[in-house]
Amino acid sequence: MRCLVSILFILSLLAGLSSCRRTVAPAPLDVPVEAEDSLVADTMPAESPELREMEASMNLDRDFDDFMYTFVRSPRLQRERVHYPLPVVSADTLQDSLVRYLDCAGEFGFMMGEFYTLLFSHPSQMEDAKSADEETVSVERINLHEMQIRSFNFERRHGKWMLVGLEDRGVGQSDCGEFLDFYASFSTDSLFQSRHLARRLRFSMLDPEDDNIYIEGTITSQQWLSFCPDVPSGIISNVRYGQTFLPHHMVLQKCGFANGLQETFTFDKKGGRWLLTSYEN
Repeated sequence: MRCLVSILFILSLLAGLSSCRRTVAPAPLDVPVEAEDSLVADTMPAESPELREMEASMNLDRDFDDFMYTFVRSPRLQRERVHYPLPVVSADTLQDSLVRYLDCAGEFGFMMGEFYTLLFSHPSQMEDAKSADEETVSVERINLHEMQIRSFNFERRHGKWMLVGLEDRGVGQSDCGEFLDFYASFSTDSLFQSRHLARRLRFSMLDPEDDNIYIEGTITSQQWLSFCPDVPSGIISNVRYGQTFLPHHMVLQKCGFANGLQETFTFDKKGGRWLLTSYEN
């Protein structure tokens, strides 16, 4: 679902925000910011001199996000950091198997787009997630067309991040499966989406005229449908740093790769129905 929004409309939307207030945006952190439909790329590019220089200059194993950003782009790192034979667990068939070669270029294409997505249930989890103390992290490829999830399980072994296993399961077997079932329709069906918006939706974005100023307020569901930012759909990602999920609250964060993009969609389950209640850009 894509809507082209002119700057004139954005300005008119901001003028119509109720309970509007302005706050100064925090200074951006000077660190790299770490996908079929939303997140996919068809091929894995050859490792560039710039990427080799990045690998040499960074401690990739200190921060998982730095490691993952490089791993999906570096054929050399993929050869070195996959622990073969790789066990594959299927929750659907209840059968395990071993893989002696993994086509990383194809498997991780969903992480080669302009952004990736994360799921949380509480803002504090977003702050605590990327802890350098984590020893196990799972990267999930969530196919909302086929309602299937593949988990790529990484462990830090002898100080180095290694891909040590795969797990396949249906969305219904996930601890956030109910939300994902709802979100699959929300992200592709405009009529369904219009019926699952809070009547007064909290809204926060940078002032188009001043990147240091946030404009905050509320908008109506009709204003949201006119504004219509890109909602990740099709194949999305999730990185599990250890976060748990609540049955009534979910945050989907859209994060850019090294481009500063960050959008946050907040959903709440009220009266048995999931609703988008907040959007921040």
